[in-house]
Amino acid sequence: MPLGRRSGVVGLWLASMLAGSAFGCGSQPAPPSAVSELSGRTLLLPLRFGWVSSGRPSGALPSAIALGGKAAGRVLLYFEFDELKETRRMLRGELLLTASGTSGDQVEVELAGSDAARGELRAWSEQPQPEAPRLAARLVAQPTAQRLDVTAILRAQNKPGQALRLQLRAEPQPGAPLLLETGAAGGSQPRLEVYWE
Repeated sequence: MPLGRRSGVVGLWLASMLAGSAFGCGSQPAPPSAVSELSGRTLLLPLRFGWVSSGRPSGALPSAIALGGKAAGRVLLYFEFDELKETRRMLRGELLLTASGTSGDQVEVELAGSDAARGELRAWSEQPQPEAPRLAARLVAQPTAQRLDVTAILRAQNKPGQALRLQLRAEPQPGAPLLLETGAAGGSQPRLEVYWE
C-alpha cells in the first residue's frame, strides 16, 4: 500500500480510536464530565460547609458524616461556593463527593439549591430552605470521588454577585450508612467542578 494511503488509513483509525475513548465504547459509559479540549474548567472549594441532623446536635465538622443509616437520622449538608464569574456558556456542573462503606452500599439523596444558612447550623430547626429545582441522585460506596450532576441547579442560581448554595438531603434508609468524607481531617474534600464552552 502506498505511504500516502497507509498514513490516511492510520489517521482514520487513530481518529476513530480517539472518538471511541472520548465517548465510551463497549459496556463502559462515557465519563459524565467529558467535554471538548477547548472547554474551560472551574474548580471551587466550599467557602462554607455545614451539616445538621435530626438525630442529634451537629457541632464541629467531623472527618466523615454518616448518611442513610437509621441511626444517622435525617441529614442535611449545606455547601456555599463563591459566585461563578465566567461569562461563557455553562456546559455542565458537578458536585464531587467521596463516600465510603461496604462495597455495593448506596444511599438515595436529594440535591437542591438553597437559601443562605443563618447561624452555625447546630440543630435540625436551623436548616436553610431548599430552592427549585430538586434533583434525585445516588451515592455509592467507592474509593474515588463521585460526580453528581448539578447543572440545572447552578443555571438557576447563577446570578451576578451571589454565592452558589447547594444542599444535599439524606433520609434514613435500610442498611448500613455511607460515610461522606468532609476533608476536615485530610482526605477528599467536597468540591464543585464547572465546565464552560
